[in-house]
Amino acid sequence: MRRLTAWPQMLAGERIAIRRCETVTVDADWLAEAEQAVAGRSAPCRLQDRLDDGDQGWWILSGEESGAETVGALSGRMVSLDADANLALVWTWLAIDARWRAYGYGGAAVTLLERAAQAAGASLALAPLPADNGVALYFWLRLGYSPQRRTPVGASDLPVGVAADVLWMRRAFEPNPPA
Repeated sequence: MRRLTAWPQMLAGERIAIRRCETVTVDADWLAEAEQAVAGRSAPCRLQDRLDDGDQGWWILSGEESGAETVGALSGRMVSLDADANLALVWTWLAIDARWRAYGYGGAAVTLLERAAQAAGASLALAPLPADNGVALYFWLRLGYSPQRRTPVGASDLPVGVAADVLWMRRAFEPNPPA
C-alpha cells in the first residue's frame, strides 16, 4: 500500500476547514454514536482505531480556525489500485455531530479532501458503507458516487473490520485536478 505522507495540515473552504489529527482529543457524545455506524464494519469502529491503522484523520471545523467548533471528523487512506500505481482515496471514517447534520459540513469536508487526494495523484474515491444504511447511501449518491459490489482495492489495503456485505460507493475524479 502506498501511503500519502504529504497530507496538508489544514484545508479551508468557504464554510468549513479540516485540520489533521493524529489522536482523538475531542470528547464528544457523537463519537460513540458514530463508532456504531461507520463504514459497514462488523464491530464498532473507533476513530482512534483508524488512526492507529495508519489512516489520516481530520477534524471538521465550522468556519475559520480561531473560534471554530469541531462538528465532525473523517479519515481516509490512499491506496495503489494496480501495478501502474493508479491511486484511490478510500474513505474509512466520516461522522458529523447530530446537532450539525444537514448543514452541508460532511459534503464540504469530502470535497476538500478529494481535491487534496486528486492533487496527490488519486484518480477515484471509494467509500464502504453498510448495505442497509439508506442515509449514508443518499449522502454518497448526492456527492456523485455510484454503488458497486466489488472494489478494486486489494485485500491487504482494505480497512480492518470492513464487513463482507459492504456496499462500495465509487466516484471517478475529473482528469485535471481543480486549482
